[in-house]
Amino acid sequence: MSPEGPLAPKSPRMKLLVVGVGVALLLGAGFWVLESGTQPVDQGVSLSAAKTLGAAKESGSVPEVQVVKPARRDVAATLRLPATVSPLQQTTIYAKVAGYLKVVNYDKGDRVKQGQVLAVIDAPEIEQQYEEALADYTIKKVTYERLAQVWKQAPDVIAKQDVDVAEASAKAAQHLLEQRQTWLDYTKVRAPYDGVLTARFADPGALVQGATSSATQAVPLFTIMDVSTLRFYVNVPQEDAPFVKKGTPATIVLTEPAEKKIETTVTRSTMSLDPSTRTMLVEIDIPNPGEALVSGMFVEVILTLRQHQNALVVPPAALVADSSSKAVFVVDQGMARKVSITTDIDDGVWVEVTSGLTGAEDIVVVGKSQLVDGKPAKASPYNLPSGKPSSQKY
Repeated sequence: MSPEGPLAPKSPRMKLLVVGVGVALLLGAGFWVLESGTQPVDQGVSLSAAKTLGAAKESGSVPEVQVVKPARRDVAATLRLPATVSPLQQTTIYAKVAGYLKVVNYDKGDRVKQGQVLAVIDAPEIEQQYEEALADYTIKKVTYERLAQVWKQAPDVIAKQDVDVAEASAKAAQHLLEQRQTWLDYTKVRAPYDGVLTARFADPGALVQGATSSATQAVPLFTIMDVSTLRFYVNVPQEDAPFVKKGTPATIVLTEPAEKKIETTVTRSTMSLDPSTRTMLVEIDIPNPGEALVSGMFVEVILTLRQHQNALVVPPAALVADSSSKAVFVVDQGMARKVSITTDIDDGVWVEVTSGLTGAEDIVVVGKSQLVDGKPAKASPYNLPSGKPSSQKY
């Protein structure tokens, strides 16, 4: 057989051609695979959303937060202050005339009526002056009556001028007698009004001075208080003073022996600030039937400065400090959004929102620190624990 037969080995040129075709086929398949891998998975996803989702995947997970919707409630701004309890009236009783304390009829804790004699002062000089004035008035009165009778019966016997002089002299003597009678009455120390004696400063036999010109050198006899009505004094700071006036709602809080609250209103205020303390004095008068409350006891008063009904409110934990303004995070369709708001009354449980929210938003309460405006967030309902409204204290 010829060496060119079918079993003869192939030429080197033919071998190189077959290898070249195989390499070309392999390179074409590789380029096709690479090109198909670079095509987008979903053409409907926007570029910004893809970037956001990609960033969330890179961070590991989407932040989980708890949200609550704004509510409609009544809110009030209150102010809690200590109060001084005083009687409606309190008087320190002094002697009007000097003398020895002869009788003391009542002591500390005794209840007295207006006009009752609390003590008697022994003043012989005043009694003597009264007797002299009584004698002088008696003789001058008789003299005038006799002259008047004579002039009436015989006008020519006595002059009308003598009768007039006698009449004037009798009236002067009468006025002097009334004055001495008044001084004599001052020897009996009487209660100026119904009340209870809270102090006694002198015992029988003590020499007391008349407090006619100054009470600094005279020793007082009693202190009497009218506790049928008590007066509560409250000093309101300057920043809250414009909100407090007559009729402002107030609550008196008694802590001993058991907590008790008395609802009332402000009776009066000075409507001016004390320059030394920058506070305004406010008074609250309440009846004290049975004298259950005592003067000098410690109490607190809660003043309701402002009240708003059906206000849009959010929990205080939802607020985010944003420089000088306030804001909250809202989760909308899985994305966190920071919203600036305006607030008013904060009672410790709710914060009133006056602008920035409609009431339909999901407000983030827990997890605010993980959020960034415009980033994804996974929201779940928040169970708001029960709270107690607070009041500002000074």
